[in-house]
Amino acid sequence: MGDGHTYRTSQLSGILGVTRDALRYYEEQGIVNPKQNEVNHYRQYDYYDIYTLMVADFYKKRNLSIKEVKNLQAGSQIVELEALLENKANELEETIRTKQYMLQKIKETKQFCEEVKKHLNQYSIKALPFYEVIGEISDFQSFSEYSVLLEQMDTGKEDMLSKMIRAFTFDETGFLDTKMYIVEKLDTDLKEKDRCYLEHSECMYTIVEDGRFANGSEDIKYNAFEHTLAWGKEQGLTPKGIAFAATRLITYLDNKERVFIEVYIPVEET
Repeated sequence: MGDGHTYRTSQLSGILGVTRDALRYYEEQGIVNPKQNEVNHYRQYDYYDIYTLMVADFYKKRNLSIKEVKNLQAGSQIVELEALLENKANELEETIRTKQYMLQKIKETKQFCEEVKKHLNQYSIKALPFYEVIGEISDFQSFSEYSVLLEQMDTGKEDMLSKMIRAFTFDETGFLDTKMYIVEKLDTDLKEKDRCYLEHSECMYTIVEDGRFANGSEDIKYNAFEHTLAWGKEQGLTPKGIAFAATRLITYLDNKERVFIEVYIPVEET
């Protein structure tokens, strides 16, 4: 095999579509070791070098690292290659699942940007999304309890803010208690025995802005709920004495957070 011709680095770009830097990297990693012209010191790639680079590209496109390609060059049985490719397939499938999950989150957040335009400080009736409660902590600022949250999430793809919903209980005298539920949003309303769910088909709904840009250090829950409850009273709605708040979007102006929160206050069904 081979016709005895050699090719310079500059020629390989037209043959293989590789850059000079890529060729130098392959050489540094020991994938190829071209001879050098004794007169002008130009690298001279022969048939076997070119074929080796094509094989390296073959496996690079199958998600193998340069180190793994180098190990293949040292020799491996078909069964060993099959096992390696099986591992690569599993890794890639997990990456795809993670990217698909992230894409869905991007779409949801983008959609919520539209929801802010329509529902900020506006009131309507809406169902609370169906959540399974998988844990709880006493408050958002109870950071010493966050190990409980970490145990219930995949930190490789899930974020903390989306795993928490703040729940308030109240009566005619005001707020009684608050806690943070650790939740898993479900796509189905099928329930399993001995599990806890949040399920309310009719809620007063609004989006409010919190954060240092809008409110400084003030807690907006009083004004937010007061206005929502006042609207509900005008509509003849009877609250169930519990409310939920979920952080859905955070932006910044003047280095201060603008936090957009969905508020759901369940009402007695009519």
